Amino acid sequence: MAVRLPCGHEVMDERQTHYCAYLALDALIALQPADGELRHADERLFLTTHQAFELWFRQIIFELHRTTAALDAENVALATSLTQRITRIVGLFAPMLHTLETMTPADFFAFRAALAPASGSESQQFREIELLAGLRDPAYQRYLQTPLATSADGNPVDQWTERVRAAWEARSLAEALSDLLARRGVTAADLYVIAPAPNPHGDLLLLAEALMDFDEAFATWRYAHARMAERAIGHDASGTGHTTGVRYLNHAANRPYFFPMLWQARNALG
Repeated sequence: MAVRLPCGHEVMDERQTHYCAYLALDALIALQPADGELRHADERLFLTTHQAFELWFRQIIFELHRTTAALDAENVALATSLTQRITRIVGLFAPMLHTLETMTPADFFAFRAALAPASGSESQQFREIELLAGLRDPAYQRYLQTPLATSADGNPVDQWTERVRAAWEARSLAEALSDLLARRGVTAADLYVIAPAPNPHGDLLLLAEALMDFDEAFATWRYAHARMAERAIGHDASGTGHTTGVRYLNHAANRPYFFPMLWQARNALG
């Protein structure tokens, strides 16, 4: 006898795996507001895009932990493959921003005020990615430890949450790379042997270049984010949260790289 699932589909065995149940689609879609709750039709696009970002952020965090563990276990091939996966995910982000650019500035401003004081700068997962990858700049730590503002109830709006602090204290991918090179007795510059001479560090070279791809893709996305925001709200508008808007994003686009030793190796080769 057919059994009707909560999603409305009918199956012959209620215990069988079903697409809707496996993906928890009812719960996922329920996170979206009803059509009548939208302040403007384009608000759904804005919400969907940012929720998708957070889902991908979660995946990147998961893969960063795996990649760091792989390097610590001397599994360079797996670490390289996972880094390439992370880079592919980051490569989705700029096109996602371009989707937001299909909103006109007037349509965005029609619901933008309702976002305040929320801001993408409050994304804990974004901070975790930066820190777990290798961004350990002391100036950035001071910034994260400084409250963004004071809320209406007088409490500070903190960025330095328990999760962000834990990410700062956790082992980073950059640290795992540095330790791996030390165990192999090589520097980053040693990985680059002029072809076609045999490269005794070929596995590390492929890893290094995969990490460079990740670092560059993330920096490119930062820049694309700033340009998308400028196209939407202009250069001088303040952010909905507690930032200077595009000026803040331009500054963020110039944050230090995750793997500075790999970038600095270019100087040694010149």
